Amino acid sequence: MENLTLNRVEVRGRVGQDPRIAKVGEASVARFSVATNEIFKDRNGEIREETTWHNISAWAGKGIADFTKVRKGAMVS
Repeated sequence: MENLTLNRVEVRGRVGQDPRIAKVGEASVARFSVATNEIFKDRNGEIREETTWHNISAWAGKGIADFTKVRKGAMVS
């Protein structure tokens, strides 16, 4: 029997730009970036905020009916 694995990542943040939507066969895929922020205290005790950008490829059909709500500035999770 094969060992099956699953990698799952959840990203919650704001969309950086409107998605680029392409057809791949019968399916649609949207490509866009999402910004996530982390607030922390540095070694000097000062509060800092760090932004990380994530490149996303989202396929229609995996709980996503369409990509009309994915727009620049929108919160996604």
